Amino acid sequence: MKAAVLKEWQRIELADVPVPELDEEEVLIKVKYAGVCGSDVTIYKGKHPTARTPVILGHEVIGVVEQVRSSKRQDLKPGDRVVVEPLISCGQCEACRTGNWHVCRTLKLLGIHTDGGFAEYVKAPVDKTIKLKDSISDKVAALTEPFAVGFHVNQQAGIKAGDKVLIIGGGPIGMVIGIVAKRCGAEQVVFTELNSERIRLIESFGFTAVDPAEEGASERLAAVAEHEGYNVVFEVSGSQAGLASATEQCMIRGKIVFVGFPHKRPEVDVLKTIFKELTLVGSRVYTFQDFTRTVRMLEELVASGQYELESMISDVLPVEQVEEAIQQMIRGDNLGKILLSY
Repeated sequence: MKAAVLKEWQRIELADVPVPELDEEEVLIKVKYAGVCGSDVTIYKGKHPTARTPVILGHEVIGVVEQVRSSKRQDLKPGDRVVVEPLISCGQCEACRTGNWHVCRTLKLLGIHTDGGFAEYVKAPVDKTIKLKDSISDKVAALTEPFAVGFHVNQQAGIKAGDKVLIIGGGPIGMVIGIVAKRCGAEQVVFTELNSERIRLIESFGFTAVDPAEEGASERLAAVAEHEGYNVVFEVSGSQAGLASATEQCMIRGKIVFVGFPHKRPEVDVLKTIFKELTLVGSRVYTFQDFTRTVRMLEELVASGQYELESMISDVLPVEQVEEAIQQMIRGDNLGKILLSY
């Protein structure tokens, strides 16, 4: 089969490799689309702490079942459209024993620690494979994994009806966080974003967006929240400026949820955190329940017609152009999600 193999850091080769052989309770999937994630860029650069080469990247997968080897998934058959929850947990550590598989001490992912979806075929455990209804298009289904991140982030934040929400960073993950926050009942969802094209995309979804580099941006953000601050601030940019804005704009006794990976060790305004009694919250990937509930949520969003979800996809490139996709993300040229097609 054809696969984009990361041979070494910053070198991907399109190669012919064997089709994966199934073990018990596994499914072989013919890939239709695979999303390119920021973590793929981190791995490509050689900056991921646990990734190794060679590996086939890609953990955001939508495809069609080719073959099933299972005695417990009688419902799964060739031709079914499926998505894959890509987490691989040890099952032995304290986190796993208490049901927190998603924060396993030695957590691994499909497409990072085992071969993933930048290939014609990928294999996955049957219990991580979720069937799709016909109402969801292949492209929307390809957004399941990032939407699961956004779903879990909102669960961590405890978003409730009437909340005012600020999202710092309007890339693909920021966008899905905003959509899910509105679905959870947030009254206001406001973004800060530097890229003017992304601002237009954000506004097309009915959200308010502010360029933090513009004069008076801080005052405008405060005014939108009626100078009371935001109940929840999602820091998605990973920047020091974003973190400073989060502590500034978060209301007294509000929450800041860290989502974006910082480029270097950040500095936190401890005095503001103390004086405001802020709650600082971490969020990592998603639980399996979050992932399955995300699939149902996407079905409902599609049925509602509230958002044109496919407009979040800025490019669909053939797998042969995986390097171009990664370089676009490094340059920040992509407005939304990039998909690889097969």
